[in-house]
Amino acid sequence: FAAATIGISCIAATDASATCKFKAKKDFIVIVDVGHSDKDSGQISARGMKEYDLNLKLAGRVSEELVNTGFVSTQMIVISGPNTHASRLQRSKRANDLGADLFISVHHDGVKNETLMPWQHDGKTHWFLDKFEGFSLWVSQKNNKYEESLTFAKTLADRLMESGLKFTAHHDELANTAKYGRIAPLVDRERGIYDASDHIAVLYESHMPAVLVEAGMIVNRAEEQVLSSATGRATVARAVATAVQRFCAGRA
Repeated sequence: FAAATIGISCIAATDASATCKFKAKKDFIVIVDVGHSDKDSGQISARGMKEYDLNLKLAGRVSEELVNTGFVSTQMIVISGPNTHASRLQRSKRANDLGADLFISVHHDGVKNETLMPWQHDGKTHWFLDKFEGFSLWVSQKNNKYEESLTFAKTLADRLMESGLKFTAHHDELANTAKYGRIAPLVDRERGIYDASDHIAVLYESHMPAVLVEAGMIVNRAEEQVLSSATGRATVARAVATAVQRFCAGRA
């Protein structure tokens, strides 16, 4: 497990003495997991950016927002090396060993390579598909805190939509085939929340509520520009921090 687990320090933290329902807010441990790795970068965006790089920037912004909201025990997990099943299990093990209260895995979405179309950008050929846009949230019924995972996912989806973002339905197994990518049951059709079942190890191996966030479609040329901007990252980060605060305050 070649990993750097970064504890985000408190910088200009506000309201750090506030409490969650049964735990001091400053002691509520949120894990922000950076999806993929430097050796397995995930999807390539419409302008040639690596998903991992976008995940790293967004996770850092989310962690910063959480600390500034008073969640000073936030921890960010980054791994180096192949993104194998074993390394994904180690992400959950680290969160479990820390006694974390919430696990959030940060990703950006795409489609199968064979469905992409070529275009020219900055004198180079890149690949895109503008057919889909929007975020998706993933939970697993195999997680032993499934109901709490779903509660947090609903809270987060509501905050993202209040921020003007849409969710994507292209993973919906009732409406699509697997042509464009993974399909799964939509457990909340009003919010874009999918059941990953046993397909995403960090969701079912983590002992705390766990949600995977696909922030949006980076193969969509317009959405990629938003997601790669400081403004776009700030929008998602504020939604996550607000959702965590509401989840924490109401958690029994």
